[in-house]
Amino acid sequence: MIEGSRVRLRPWRENDLDALTALRNDVATQAQLLARARGSDPVQVREWLHARTASADRIFFVIADRETDRCLGFLQVADFDTVDRRAEFGICLSTTTRGQGKGGEALTLAMQHLVQLWNLRKLSLRVRADNLSAQNCYRKLGFRECGRLEAHVFLEGRWQDVVLMELLIEPGKPT
Repeated sequence: MIEGSRVRLRPWRENDLDALTALRNDVATQAQLLARARGSDPVQVREWLHARTASADRIFFVIADRETDRCLGFLQVADFDTVDRRAEFGICLSTTTRGQGKGGEALTLAMQHLVQLWNLRKLSLRVRADNLSAQNCYRKLGFRECGRLEAHVFLEGRWQDVVLMELLIEPGKPT
């Protein structure tokens, strides 16, 4: 478990299934994540969680409220490469949690953990071009835009551009 001032990062638990199922079935949230809601039930979400946590090149955390331990969302680190010391980030927060700084805190905690434990040197992520609030959050954390995939995904009835962002972590610099 990784503790912050307002959130903690921890493994998923059975009592998180309702919140995680709701997130996986939220059409608008999934579209913001460049995904499609698939009508998942708790059994399917449990299987998805097992797959996410069993893979050697992935790290999965539930983002929980520090005071109540209630699931606020999740954070994934995928395509983890221990030789190149890089990985790709993804974060999903409930709509009621967004805009409060808790996502930025969760990302900061995860970045610090990855640097300390795995000596990570580079993080990348993909974000919808029209998701300016997420891009602003990432920029505050030091990410910069490094590319754009035009008309990359078909979501919400139209082609969406995807912005590629990266953070090069310099040795000795705080994350």
